[in-house]
Amino acid sequence: MLDRLKAALVLAETLNFHRAAERLDMSQPQLTRIIKSLEGDMGITLFARGPQGVALTPGGARALKEAAVLVKAEAVFTRKIEALRSSASETLRIAVGAFISQSWASAAVTAMKAADTGISISLRELDWWKLSEAVHDGEFDLAIGELSEANKNPDLTKEAFPERKGSIIVRGGHQLAGRNQVTMEELARFPLAGPRLPGRIAQLLPPACGLGALSEDGRFFVPVIECATPRSMIDVVSASNAVCMLWPEYCTEQLKSGALSELPFHPPWLKVAQGIMYRRNQPLSKAALAFRAVARSAERQYFRHRPQ
Repeated sequence: MLDRLKAALVLAETLNFHRAAERLDMSQPQLTRIIKSLEGDMGITLFARGPQGVALTPGGARALKEAAVLVKAEAVFTRKIEALRSSASETLRIAVGAFISQSWASAAVTAMKAADTGISISLRELDWWKLSEAVHDGEFDLAIGELSEANKNPDLTKEAFPERKGSIIVRGGHQLAGRNQVTMEELARFPLAGPRLPGRIAQLLPPACGLGALSEDGRFFVPVIECATPRSMIDVVSASNAVCMLWPEYCTEQLKSGALSELPFHPPWLKVAQGIMYRRNQPLSKAALAFRAVARSAERQYFRHRPQ
């Protein structure tokens, strides 16, 4: 009935079947049938037809006044629903480790928003060993970072990035800087600045090691100077004799200027195995699948000068 009431309101405004039919984009006979049908259903004669043309009846004037209120309310309702629909965009919840958060994560988010502005993104930085538990508990749709802990959880799907070799970084004036060769024993005399590492690292270090120590439960190797982020690692190393394990891409400018120095120490275990993790029993949403793709692209771009 609402569409027929709208037609009647147009006719009431023009009081001319021909002009009203043109405005409604229909034929005059079609409009006539609509008005007769509406009058029949309402039991009210809305329009008086005579030699002088069309006129509203008193009952028609009262009825269409109420109809105008109804049509206006329908328009307001439609606008509100459209606003709700546009504001109820999907929120993609992502957790990332500090190394990713402070390197290529922003590029991935920017690419995602450029591709689909209807998706809201919640990005949080977590310690690498908390990522798998957080995504497993449903706090996040997916997590990106070190896979050591995730590999222990059969309920998670893991998609690894290419392994990326790390480097030992020191300040430019460090005792080991500028050397052609550095041994593990020499390196182990200095404090390590960085996040806690998987406990297996302790098996690769000399018994007398100044870099750090194994945690009581054997889960982590804890550096002498525990730093949560790459930026804090660089700050500590720049102002002390501490060493850190870092991607050289993260401190390119400092390495070029000589403020920092990369040591000639590249054992096979000095690498980072990172990737994407999400719950195995819950398929990724369309937004999560899209972010997975842009994340892989952003990671490759960040390491674009590295051989795969």
